[in-house]
Amino acid sequence: MDRIPPRWNVEVEGICWLPRMIEKARMRERGTLGAYLIGHSPVDAALLKQLNITTEAFVQLVCEQPDDRSVLVALRARGFDEPAVRGWSDTFPRRYALYITLWDLDEGYTPPKLWQALLIAGFHRLEMPLMQGFRCIRRAP
Repeated sequence: MDRIPPRWNVEVEGICWLPRMIEKARMRERGTLGAYLIGHSPVDAALLKQLNITTEAFVQLVCEQPDDRSVLVALRARGFDEPAVRGWSDTFPRRYALYITLWDLDEGYTPPKLWQALLIAGFHRLEMPLMQGFRCIRRAP
C-alpha cells in the first residue's frame, strides 16, 4: 500500500468522504488498496447510494477523471440529489462518530491509549483475513 486515503473530513466542494472514496478507487486500480475497502464499507455504500451510482461505475468514473473536482463534475452530469448528499455530509460527524474514532486511532490521527494500542495491534493481525472475507461475501450472489 503506498499510502492511506485522505482523512474522513477532507472535502471536495463541501462533500466529505468523497475524496477518500476517490483515492480508494485509484488505489484499487493501482493495486495498492491493501486492507482498505472500496464500496464494501457501510459508509461507502451510503455515499454511493446518495450519489445513485454503483461501486464499479464509480471506480470507472474516477479512472476517467484527472482530479477530485472533475469526479464531482462527472457525478453531477450523471445526476444525483445534491442537497441530499450535502445533508448526508453535514450529518457525517454525528452519524459516524464511532467509526471516526476508530479510523482516527487506526490511521494515527489520534494517539491511542495503551489499551487502544493493544486492541488495534490485535485487530491488525486479523484485518486482512476479515477484509478478504467481506469482499467474498459482497461478491456472492
